[in-house]
Amino acid sequence: MLDRLLPRWLRPGARRPEPEAQQALRFRMPEERLLARRLELLGLHTVEGIRVTDNRSVMVSLSPRGVLRIHRGYARAPDRILKAVVRFVAPRTPRALRRAAEHEILSFRPEDHAIGPARRRRSGDRAQPGDVERIDRLAQLFAEHNGRHFGGSLPALPFRLSGRMRTRLGQLCIQHETGEPYEITLSRGHIDRHGWAEASHTLLHEMIHLWQHQSGHAVDHGPTFRRKAEELGIAGSARRTVRARASRDRAARID
Repeated sequence: MLDRLLPRWLRPGARRPEPEAQQALRFRMPEERLLARRLELLGLHTVEGIRVTDNRSVMVSLSPRGVLRIHRGYARAPDRILKAVVRFVAPRTPRALRRAAEHEILSFRPEDHAIGPARRRRSGDRAQPGDVERIDRLAQLFAEHNGRHFGGSLPALPFRLSGRMRTRLGQLCIQHETGEPYEITLSRGHIDRHGWAEASHTLLHEMIHLWQHQSGHAVDHGPTFRRKAEELGIAGSARRTVRARASRDRAARID
């Protein structure tokens, strides 16, 4: 019965269309609508909306306002993968099931199934004067926080400074193929505008995410994150207000 609601090429035994047919399908059934319909049929009723992205670092995430952000290639994923998405974002899913759902989601490569030409990869940020000193300072702060708050249990990760972050202060980057963290990124402008006390706060936020991963928790801003943040004396939310030196307060996002 549910198969009738899907495009013919998604039904069992159907052949995948040629590129021209794929382009036609893209205009007939936008990926957001296709994903929304399929996820609803599979039991998703707890989100305020769906936004498709090309983000290859964070494949599936739920915003504080309840908007599901998901890579557009998941529109062509098997039902078992989308069922895992439903379990992953459901608020009462037990930790072990959420972790299993995360691994199921990451076993699918959505970029291989996205219709249309691949996005051009942006060139990396150019190194700026003072970057070596900034990264050395971040490594020193990481070691201090690790020893003081985590018993030295967190693995050291490379740091990257970004000049492109506009609304984000920092991010723990996770490899979608393996689910393993591979670097911590901080906004260069955040460090320069807001100073090292605020940058240290952002770094500690990302280290809690790293601790979540090491401890087998979901990497999110849920109750586990908030409890740990309260224990360490930092803001327990995805956004916080930061004060630029000699400037106005500004709310910014931390991943």
